[in-house]
Amino acid sequence: YHLLTCKTGGGPVWTHDCIVSTWSDCLRSLDVHHKKEPRSRYRDSDNRPDIVVFDCGKAGNFDLDVAMAHPWSADVFPKSAELDGAAAERREILKETKYKKLCLPTGQQLNVVPLVFEHYGRWGKSAEKYLSHLASRSRDEDGRRNSAEFKCYWRRRISVQIQKCNAKVILRKSAKLSRNTDKDNFSNIALSVR
Repeated sequence: YHLLTCKTGGGPVWTHDCIVSTWSDCLRSLDVHHKKEPRSRYRDSDNRPDIVVFDCGKAGNFDLDVAMAHPWSADVFPKSAELDGAAAERREILKETKYKKLCLPTGQQLNVVPLVFEHYGRWGKSAEKYLSHLASRSRDEDGRRNSAEFKCYWRRRISVQIQKCNAKVILRKSAKLSRNTDKDNFSNIALSVR
């Protein structure tokens, strides 16, 4: 748990940024006009979504906000032991609440999609739903719908990216711990020799 969620060393931020980039690739594959990490979209606030999707017809623009959730986090652990997806669900609720509070005083329209993933691979309901929405827009080279193929490909690609990030973060932190342990052992050996 700690290796994946500790902010020291930038692991969670790096994982988040990799997932944002993968979602951007997904949108680009459909020629969906979007922008990663725009300047502040909410008046009087430094908060911003990870991706803004433009020109969504009657629905307007969508603000996509990516987040990782860990099922062992203290605020959901008892519930996550009993209910699959509890960590993702809790994080989605927190994201929705955050953006509602940002929009309430200004009267801005709220079209936020929290794209939440648990570290072990489970997707939040909003992320699943949004991928299905994108898949319904996909076409092959002959103009035929290929939504099942699109959804399968991007679900795998995003899920694999999450696990690659997890592995890289664990390897980086393990290597750092190993170097520190080796230094400590060397210091102890040097002291005992004197």
